[in-house]
Amino acid sequence: MKVAAIQLDAVFADVSANLKRVSDLVLCAVNDGAELVVLPEFFTSAIGFSPKMPDVALQGKKTHEFLVQLSSQFNVIVGGSYLSFDGYQCYNLFELVFPDGNTFTHKKDLPTQFENCYYTKGDTNHILHTPIGEIGVALCWEMIRYDTVRNLSGKADIILAGSCWWDLPDDALPEREPLRHYNQQLALETPVHFAKLLHIPVIHANHCGKVTAYKFSGVKNNTPIETELQARQMVGATQIISSEGEMISRRTFHEGEGIVTADLTWGKTVNKEAEIDMNKYWIPDLPESYVKAWETINPQGEKYYNSISLPYYHRNYKEYG
Repeated sequence: MKVAAIQLDAVFADVSANLKRVSDLVLCAVNDGAELVVLPEFFTSAIGFSPKMPDVALQGKKTHEFLVQLSSQFNVIVGGSYLSFDGYQCYNLFELVFPDGNTFTHKKDLPTQFENCYYTKGDTNHILHTPIGEIGVALCWEMIRYDTVRNLSGKADIILAGSCWWDLPDDALPEREPLRHYNQQLALETPVHFAKLLHIPVIHANHCGKVTAYKFSGVKNNTPIETELQARQMVGATQIISSEGEMISRRTFHEGEGIVTADLTWGKTVNKEAEIDMNKYWIPDLPESYVKAWETINPQGEKYYNSISLPYYHRNYKEYG
């Protein structure tokens, strides 16, 4: 099958603008012969800590209808993740939509750092049982945890992946430049290492633009602590990787918006089991600052979600739903 992955320069938190961009890019991929197109994580919005974000999640029904129409109109299988409130909870929802309207879903298992402000824990159902095979799904930091590998090992024929991987703030202190380099390399190499671990191809879609949003400093008295604005570059690459971890096609964030394509075959051989270090939670040896941020920002973000975002969703759902 000819496959494509999209690299998106999203307009921050502007669903309508991003759906138009996605439609144009999917059309380009279809005109190039693509039968399956993968969109990045948070393709309707990118991600940042901002009062704009809750309204993105309330447009989940609109986004689902867009994907169904897009798939039918272009006769293409299309998949990507977006914030979606279902009337009860909000999730980072990955949908794989077929031209006949058949839809398969995965909800990202754990939000990353301030993402906890806008959606809650999803599921560990990383395998979609579809007409084109056993399709694995992994979103951004799901690819750096061994739990994800355990759920996919020996079961998936191919991985559809997407990221919205932000960098350090543009104005970070000079002494943090080595950490910026590490972060950019980690974002670039993670899908490649994931393919090598699982011994199956990975199609990875990515963002390439910048987001200007607030620094998340927590919640006090049910009020967000919004301090300074920060600009952050989205890093990594859109890439299609073989089961041996060899690069078939790649577009780095420096190269801007566009598509990558490849002809792939899957499901013809017995899947190998992944090599898993049973003593580790994280696949890479993350710097202490990453682990500390995960341990401290995640619960603060959950507090924000439960005290601010979730009540907002419930109050305004009928307007959008």
